[in-house]
Amino acid sequence: MYFGLNEPEVIEKKNEIEKVFDYKEDLEELGKKLDKKNRENFSKEDFDSIFITSTEILEDINLTRQNENVNFDERIEKLKEEALKTEILFSSEDFDIFGSMSEDITKINNLGNQKHREIMKNKFRLLEITKNTENEQYVKHLTEIIKNLDKAMDKAKFGYKLNAFFASTLPLNNKEYNILSIDPQNALESLKEYDKINLYNIKLNQETKAIALTNIAYFDNNNKTLPLGMNVSDKILVDMSRLKLELKKQKLFRINQEINELQVKTKIICVYEYEDLRKE
Repeated sequence: MYFGLNEPEVIEKKNEIEKVFDYKEDLEELGKKLDKKNRENFSKEDFDSIFITSTEILEDINLTRQNENVNFDERIEKLKEEALKTEILFSSEDFDIFGSMSEDITKINNLGNQKHREIMKNKFRLLEITKNTENEQYVKHLTEIIKNLDKAMDKAKFGYKLNAFFASTLPLNNKEYNILSIDPQNALESLKEYDKINLYNIKLNQETKAIALTNIAYFDNNNKTLPLGMNVSDKILVDMSRLKLELKKQKLFRINQEINELQVKTKIICVYEYEDLRKE
């Protein structure tokens, strides 16, 4: 466990007691509400771009947003290799076939203990990765994704008050798209091999420009059988440049991690608590 960072918090407001979101108790109900709102507010084009931010391509999105002259040849080659391993990479001449490849719509999947017949989104298809993909084409797709994300964020309003977290070895960057986790342990998991980690606790409010990555962000709901909820992840997409962050508190923790019976490693975690003061 990490320091009880997701314990319930109680705030006094106008002589009333307001319970702030509790991860373990409230995620199932909140996930359904957020998923329903997402399906009402966003288009398939929005969801396709939102899905891409849940992958390693988020790094390229941020680089392109800040500098259009980035060369992604290394990334493109890695994507091609990965696509070949999954046997879905086609030449550019075959792209129409690739784009319209039939899936088994009768296949039954399970999500949140509910059955459905939906297909999970695929980053290779959305980025149109083929054997002939080059940097110019890749950047063009990234630029379109950024436009879609900006339009989606214009429509976004989170609507709830809760803490969300992300971990980094770097100082806070207030110009990037970022992925937060509702559970701080999930945020820390990606950097578990590091000895010193910055854990950023962002207090979101009802007006925060944020988009929860609910089930509909991960699946094409063509058959209309996808369950409501946040069963794939607890992630939230934010545009840091749209948050009005104020540092409220800073803490430092040292924890001992057992490597084996004879060896213990000390990890340092610096926790920065920010509040989004944005108001419409």
